[in-house]
Amino acid sequence: MILEMENYMKNLVETMKKLGEAREHADAMNELAHKDALTGVRNKTAYDSEVHRIEWELVQDKNKRFAFAMIDLNYLKRINDTYGHEQGNIAIQKLCRIVCTIFEHSPVFRIGGDEFAVVLENEDYVHVDELVAEFNAKLDEMAQDASLEPWERISAAVGVAFYDPVTDSSVANVFKRADKAMYLRKKKMKATRSE
Repeated sequence: MILEMENYMKNLVETMKKLGEAREHADAMNELAHKDALTGVRNKTAYDSEVHRIEWELVQDKNKRFAFAMIDLNYLKRINDTYGHEQGNIAIQKLCRIVCTIFEHSPVFRIGGDEFAVVLENEDYVHVDELVAEFNAKLDEMAQDASLEPWERISAAVGVAFYDPVTDSSVANVFKRADKAMYLRKKKMKATRSE
């Protein structure tokens, strides 16, 4: 009987150990499924989960404060065609680092090839105008830096939209306005850029 109990306990301990390892493996796989391979930030799948979280919170509190910043790299096709796709990847990674540094209190998502979404809440929500100005100033500074390779002197457009409980029926409305603001900025930047 004692021998049976010892075997039972050993099996139980071994099973618990295997369950813990399986849980760790599942957590690691889940993290990989939500991470962008090129930049290391969260990917479109993670963005979709974040949208669901915000939608659920809006059910609880219609006056929730959040905004989206949409950021898109300019001239990626030109970089890829002129210098190669590896340099295009470097430009995307460089933009991502800048976005993550400027919007350090917000989750950043790579939702497309050269497009990033930032969910602004709390501190970054309150200071969004200053952060966008800082972002634009950093890119302007890089554009003038002759020590950088052409593909490192990145240009990007940013657009921001705030959730309005009166006019927005969904999180998608805010996203669409931010995306539209970003494309208007992109259009304006291309019209004024001299090359």
